[in-house]
Amino acid sequence: MKITAVLGSPRIDSNSTKLAEAALRALEADKPEIKKFILNDLKIKGCQGCYSCKGKTETCAYADDIFRVLASAADCDMLILSGPIYIGDVISQLKAFIDRCFSWLKPNYLNQPQPSRLSSGKKLLFIVTQGNPDPDCYSGVLKTYQSFFERLGFTVNLFVASGLAPGALEFNDHLLKEVAEMAMSW
Repeated sequence: MKITAVLGSPRIDSNSTKLAEAALRALEADKPEIKKFILNDLKIKGCQGCYSCKGKTETCAYADDIFRVLASAADCDMLILSGPIYIGDVISQLKAFIDRCFSWLKPNYLNQPQPSRLSSGKKLLFIVTQGNPDPDCYSGVLKTYQSFFERLGFTVNLFVASGLAPGALEFNDHLLKEVAEMAMSW
């Protein structure tokens, strides 16, 4: 199995990164091939809206550091995305990656029964942390991302850890167990 982990938090020891690492540790028994990317360490831009991927090329035409992340994610069996909610949405580093996934949609994707260029059967574990204690506070935003990735052909499991201050996982071992169980449930 090939796993691509895309870590969106700018903090090395963040709650979202620790949860992603717990999921990866749980999956190690199957000896997967794991590629991990820390978005904050990369030089990336958001989608440029050039639509090259809908005509001239079949991949994103903008060749910055996200190009290899997209290639790895397109080739994987399981994608793990993790990051915090900042100001009502996923952190900008993760949002830039998500926007660049637009290149995976075929030309005229709105009228296609199979709009994705990706092979079917991919899994996505989407790990989100937030300071707000209400786990449903940002459910509308997260539902939008879930729908987008489902349209790309992913089966999506969403893991939301709410009410977390920085470093709070040290006191919430049950969340590490829960995310590990979710990762192994497939």
